[in-house]
Amino acid sequence: MAKIIMAWSKCKIEIGQTGANDTMAETLTDIGVILNQSSSLEAEEGDTLQAIATGGEVVAEEAQEGTLRLETTLIEPSENLATLLGIGTVSEGEITVSTHIVDGDWSVKVTPKNIGAKGIAAPKCSITYTPSWDEEHGNQLTLTFNIHKTTEANPNYWYKRFTTS
Repeated sequence: MAKIIMAWSKCKIEIGQTGANDTMAETLTDIGVILNQSSSLEAEEGDTLQAIATGGEVVAEEAQEGTLRLETTLIEPSENLATLLGIGTVSEGEITVSTHIVDGDWSVKVTPKNIGAKGIAAPKCSITYTPSWDEEHGNQLTLTFNIHKTTEANPNYWYKRFTTS
């Protein structure tokens, strides 16, 4: 039996702007210090279409693809990240936040610390930027990556799994 290498514990998450034709970003930037046990990749089921005949009998059914969402929370996020994501501008050590909307398509890569563990690289995502603060953790930032399929030209896929080396 082959040894199973787990993709748990500490991971590194990197982002970059999606390339032409929905290709993975060529340049990736580490997003920063991740709050313990705050990262997860979850799938949500898609809608189910049904044709129902008289009397409630289901005569046909089709499932639609769902969505994939990666969520993580950062501790004391950097001004550089806010600038990279187009959230605001930095001047004299202060950031002026002008929006919480992250425009455009982004790539995300999650690399587990354990060599041999499986990570993911998703070339096309939208990002939601949600800042917060509390007395236990200080300034925090939750980033939500809604993973989208690439275009037909690339070919059509959600993400790739890779082995950490």
